[in-house]
Amino acid sequence: MLKSFEFLCLYCIDAFRGERTISAVYHLLKGKKSSQTIQDGNLFSVAFLFGLLPDISRKVLGATVTKMEEENLVTPNKNNYYILTQKGKAVFSNARGKYSFSQNLNGWLYKSKATLFWKRYSLLVQTLSNIQKGRTDYIPVQYEEKVQSFVKRLILKSGTSKKLLIKQLYEESYSLLEKANGNQAYIFVAQLSGYRHAGLTIPQLSKKLSMDETWVIIEFQTILHFILQEVEKCPDLFPLLNSLCMDIINRPNLTSTTQKSLYFLEKGYNLDEIATIRNLKISTIEDHIVELALQVNNFSLTPYVTKEKEVLIQQAIHALKTNQLKRIKDYVAEADISYFQIRLVLTKMGDMHDSRKAIER
Repeated sequence: MLKSFEFLCLYCIDAFRGERTISAVYHLLKGKKSSQTIQDGNLFSVAFLFGLLPDISRKVLGATVTKMEEENLVTPNKNNYYILTQKGKAVFSNARGKYSFSQNLNGWLYKSKATLFWKRYSLLVQTLSNIQKGRTDYIPVQYEEKVQSFVKRLILKSGTSKKLLIKQLYEESYSLLEKANGNQAYIFVAQLSGYRHAGLTIPQLSKKLSMDETWVIIEFQTILHFILQEVEKCPDLFPLLNSLCMDIINRPNLTSTTQKSLYFLEKGYNLDEIATIRNLKISTIEDHIVELALQVNNFSLTPYVTKEKEVLIQQAIHALKTNQLKRIKDYVAEADISYFQIRLVLTKMGDMHDSRKAIER
C-alpha cells in the first residue's frame, strides 16, 4: 500500500496532467506565493493542497518520485514532465480507499490563517487550564509576543469569570468537534497542553494512531480549516471562537505586492505607469493582474482582453484540452494575442470545460 506522501505525489502528478514539472508540485505543497503557483492551483483545481507541507524537502520529493519511477508508477512524457503509468493509475485508484481529501480542506484560503488560529487557541486552552488551578509558573506553548498579547487581551476583555470563559470555550469547541471525523477531532485535542499536561507531537500521534506523519498533518489541517469555515459561516453561534479568528478570516488572500499594485490600479493608473512607479517589470505587474483576476470576484478582463480575443482563446483551450500556454499561443498565432491575455482567460475559465475537469478528491 502506498504511503500517504506517495499518494499525495501521485495525486498532484495526475492532476497536473503531464503539463507541469515536479517543481510545481514542490511549490504547491510548500505554499510558495508566486504567480505561477497560485495560477496552477486554480487551473488544475489543486489550490486546496496549497501550503499543506511547508517543511517539505525538495530532496525528499525528488527521491520519492525517483522511487516511484523505478517501480513503474510514473514516467516522463515527451516534454519530460511526469505522468502516471497504467500500473500507477491502478495503484493510485486502489489507494483512494485509504486516502481521501475532505471538502473542508482548503490550503489556499486557510493555510496561514489556520496556523495563527491554532497558536492562539492552544495558548488560550493552556492559559485557562493553568489559571483554573491557580498556576502562573508554566512554560507557554507559544512564544510569539503577538500571540501571547492577543490571548492576554482576550481574557482580560472577556467581561466574564474565568470559570464561565472555560465553559464557553469547551461548549463551542465540543459542538464543532463532534461534527468532525473522529481521527481529526482526536488529533486536534491530543495536541493541546494544559495544567501538568503536554500535548502530543505529530510523530507521537503518528505512532499512536498507526498513521504516517504526512496524513496526520493533513488531517490536522483539515479540522483547522473546518473550524474556521464553520465559525466564518455562523459567527453568532461561536462568539468566543469568532473573537479568536475574526481578524484572521477577514484578511485578504492577495500577496502584499499585488495589494500595492491594486491600490494604484484603483487610482486609475495603467499597467505601464504602475510598473514605472513601483520600479518593477511590466511582466511582474501582469502577474499581479492575473492574481487579481483569480482572487477578486467579478474582476473584468475587458481592459486587457477584447471579447473577440477571449472567444478565440477559449476555442483554442477547448480544442487542445490543455493549460499549456505555448500550445495555446501557437494555435492562435495568426491573432495578436499575448501570453498575458491567455493566462487571464485561463484563470477565469478554471476547469469549467469537461475535458479539463480536475480529478476527484
